[in-house]
Amino acid sequence: MDQHDALTRAPLRGRDFARLWRERRFDGMECLNARFHHHSYAPHTHDTYVIGVITAGTELYRCRGVERVARAGQVVVLNPDVLHDGRPADSGYAYRMFYPSVGLLGQAASEALGRTVQPTFTDAELDDPALFDAIRSLHLGLEDSARETLRIDTDALRALTAVALRHGNLTGGLRPVGREPLAVRRARDFLDSHLDAPVELSDLADAVGLSRFHLLRVFRAAVGTTPHGYLTGRRVRRAKELLAGPLALADIAMACGFCDQAHFSRVFKAQIGVSPGQYRRGSNPVQDGVGQAA
Repeated sequence: MDQHDALTRAPLRGRDFARLWRERRFDGMECLNARFHHHSYAPHTHDTYVIGVITAGTELYRCRGVERVARAGQVVVLNPDVLHDGRPADSGYAYRMFYPSVGLLGQAASEALGRTVQPTFTDAELDDPALFDAIRSLHLGLEDSARETLRIDTDALRALTAVALRHGNLTGGLRPVGREPLAVRRARDFLDSHLDAPVELSDLADAVGLSRFHLLRVFRAAVGTTPHGYLTGRRVRRAKELLAGPLALADIAMACGFCDQAHFSRVFKAQIGVSPGQYRRGSNPVQDGVGQAA
């Protein structure tokens, strides 16, 4: 039985588990070790890349308008700002994910090639056993409190350059900011400046000089989601920034335009996979007393 078969047949038992932490030495890169039987992600985006491995089971998700399947033994890669969700198949799934910044991955690939590049990826699921092992090994190493710094630095550089050079498009670049229609840019600016207040569609349409229907159509075409979806994502990102400071969760909820702390927690977990309190602590299982994911 090969690695893929062994991983696919590995039993998944117990309740949902998630552990998230940030690696400040790697540009604040978030790392997630999780096992989900019940949790489903709401549609969301990341301003970072998404790079990780499915260590057991099967994840179902919608990305770029297409239903996709990621299975145990596969590497998963997404570009920044790609709208996607995620949910477990019947058996659930476990995975280990990195969220490296645009600058971090670009620098690694550029150093390897000796020229400035910014990788983009077309294929979301990759069958590459050697890369799978490299990413999983790095993730385990970062989770180890007794890790040796030089080895982790070496493993991280090797893993990031491997995914970029072996599977990335190195001739183009990420979609430049500001290429969307002027009205959409103005709508985004309006929403960015109203994270802490209710926004009505009619007010947004008036601010950019379009009808409500026309605005919804061009906004989705350019951004990949509705104005509400964009605003929710921006509020969650702002909340993540504030969670690094001393504000109480209730105050962060108000500062980011959520109805109350319960609403904030519900939306945050639907997009990030852990609660705001768990995100603030940097590392904590969803359920106390549950074992770790694979």
